[in-house]
Amino acid sequence: MSRRVVIADAGPLIALARIDSIALLRKLFGRVCITETVRDEILPAAPAFPDADLLADVLLEGWIDVVSMPLGNWQPLNPGVDPGEASAIHAACHWRDTGDSVLLVMDDRAGRLEARSRGIALIGTAAVIGLARTEGLISAARPLLERLAQSGYYLGQAVIAAVLADVGE
Repeated sequence: MSRRVVIADAGPLIALARIDSIALLRKLFGRVCITETVRDEILPAAPAFPDADLLADVLLEGWIDVVSMPLGNWQPLNPGVDPGEASAIHAACHWRDTGDSVLLVMDDRAGRLEARSRGIALIGTAAVIGLARTEGLISAARPLLERLAQSGYYLGQAVIAAVLADVGE
């Protein structure tokens, strides 16, 4: 029996924590998986960003599963894919190949291109916010997208415009 597996990269987790909206992932998907490599990126030994404590607390809540997914001989086709992205894409390929329905939450361009080239379904942080609006979890997407952009997280204006158009804002 196929199951739906949602795998997140570090960028969207950090971005959603930054605007106090990481719970949207739980509300939308129930459970989310991250690899040990991604966990180590969001919880470095010395906190590298202001929301590391929030992310540590979220991991303790138990709805994010940390999975061990050694790369072995697997290599990304694109050398611009960082280790966290590579581990998330590898996990997505693994679960897809065992018959599961997979959704990858990733923003980085190189990682997204890599995942697309391998046939992995994708959603980015802006689209997560748009989906939360469509599902009635938030009353408006624009304020969250604006807070995200103001916080220094790079979101292209075309991406923001597309999400707002999709949700009728």
